[in-house]
Amino acid sequence: MKKITVFLLLAILLYSCKQKGSNIVVKGELKNSISSYIYLQELTVQGNGLTDSLLLDKSGRFKFKRNIQYPSFFTLHVGHSKALTLIAMPSERIKITGYADSLFKTYKVEGSEESSRVQIITIMLNRLLQKLDSLNLVFQQFQGNPNIINIKNTLSMNYQQYLEEHRQFTMAFIDKWPSSLASLYALYQQTDNNTFVLYKDEDFKYFAKVDSFLFKAYRDVPYEKALHSNIGQMKEQQRILKLKNMISAMGAKAPEIALPSPKGDTIRLSSTKGKLVLLDFWASWCQPCRDENPNLVALYKKYKSKGFEIFQVSLDKSKEAWIKAIKSDGLQKWIHVSDLKYWQSPVVQLYNFESIPTCFLIDKDGTIISKNLRGESLQNKLSEIFGENTDTANR
Repeated sequence: MKKITVFLLLAILLYSCKQKGSNIVVKGELKNSISSYIYLQELTVQGNGLTDSLLLDKSGRFKFKRNIQYPSFFTLHVGHSKALTLIAMPSERIKITGYADSLFKTYKVEGSEESSRVQIITIMLNRLLQKLDSLNLVFQQFQGNPNIINIKNTLSMNYQQYLEEHRQFTMAFIDKWPSSLASLYALYQQTDNNTFVLYKDEDFKYFAKVDSFLFKAYRDVPYEKALHSNIGQMKEQQRILKLKNMISAMGAKAPEIALPSPKGDTIRLSSTKGKLVLLDFWASWCQPCRDENPNLVALYKKYKSKGFEIFQVSLDKSKEAWIKAIKSDGLQKWIHVSDLKYWQSPVVQLYNFESIPTCFLIDKDGTIISKNLRGESLQNKLSEIFGENTDTANR
């Protein structure tokens, strides 16, 4: 969830509709007005867009007019005060009232249903942020206290409770208004630059839900296409993450690998099904890998006749260096494949490893049963499987 870029966030906050451009009006009257500027700024795909400004007089009256092509997000603020967020639909007449010296806390909005919904979210989010700020102040006050560890644990529990309460509120909000632009705003709330309110893997369904409602009505609109595409990317990220977690936990089916051999023909990992397979990731330039190869040669010679196979995937960049290492280390008898893409090979992400040598032991049904067995540990595992106990060997 945190990997979503600012560009994609802004891209899905705005989307076109088939209406022609029309004028909107944002006007109002603010009490306690002083000589200060009020600003109306549009949020665009590229970032912050055109900003209009007016000097407030003692009457506190203001009026902005803007031509928009599609529903648009705006911020409104007085001086350097906190900005409120508006969602303007084409032709809307939006009226804002409140106090100029505390606009965010006191404003009321009329004439814009979407802006009213956004206000609900922003009020609740602001309450959450105030609670979190209070926790931080307490923590600062007790720095140096001999009981600071217990205090920190209590504050952490309160933090999680407050965040979870707002998370539940946000999910209920989206369930109530899944086709609302305000729900797009709700999806991307943050408590800081690194923490989203909807941060759990299971929360992805709310992103998908909003997209499904908007896509029905705006499938041909560029910004909705961007949202829809982003959802597809998120689904793929979740699939890969789930696969990585499964691999880490063992007992998962080994993901398919289909790469060229030195001769250029494509060989699939699944072609080894029915054998005990050592899937080994290595490279000619990796000295620890090369040091392990003599052990693999000895084990292959000992257990090949019993159904042992080695499927080596190289992270080399040079085909010549790869083939030379195979010959030099006497590895010609088992399976070799590589796309010669170095660390950019998709297998790196697929099998979730950051260094080589890395290996997986895969049983005859294609299930990962061990990881990173080398040297004596690999010898002991193969001896256990291919030992005198045939029942164990056939599991």
